[in-house]
Amino acid sequence: MIRKSNELQIGKAGEYLVCADLIIKGFVAFISEQGLPYDVLLDNGKKIYKVQVKTTSDVRVVPQRKMESKMYIFNIGKHGKNNLKRYTASEVDLYALVCLKTRQVGYLLPKDMPETINIRADELRGTYYDEKGIKDYQEVMLLRAQGLNQTQISKRIGIGVATVNRMCAEGYKPFLTNARYFSDFIRDSEWFYGI
Repeated sequence: MIRKSNELQIGKAGEYLVCADLIIKGFVAFISEQGLPYDVLLDNGKKIYKVQVKTTSDVRVVPQRKMESKMYIFNIGKHGKNNLKRYTASEVDLYALVCLKTRQVGYLLPKDMPETINIRADELRGTYYDEKGIKDYQEVMLLRAQGLNQTQISKRIGIGVATVNRMCAEGYKPFLTNARYFSDFIRDSEWFYGI
């Protein structure tokens, strides 16, 4: 019988994965003592860094306006009993974000880390609302250039006539977020020498 991992086991798996990732990159890394505000110590040969590890097992559904998105969600800002304490600059030098499903580790500096961060899954690239809107827009423009009218385009693509009309309007620009993918946070060894 396979047991489901609990939060503590998921967290520990993330810490070990971060250590392995850092060691493979050529650094010295080890898990810290229990009860500290950081989980892993990293020695890059010049300095020792305190690394806070945040782990998720898989993507989760993030409810949004009309559509739902599946993303990796990391809650960063607080720790301690009942999550009442905020991390300070003296407690954490670096955040490691771990996705157990893909066994990937991403890294961020505290100055780049919001309290909660939603990160897109690379395996879902192209399915997010804004990306689909850009693809639909490109298709609308192609079919329009071929001489189809808005109703024909709507039926061919499977989107509403009102949406096609809006896309065909003068000055329309498809919406694109500045959302980032998990792969944007994966770092090579050189990155750690510049932190």
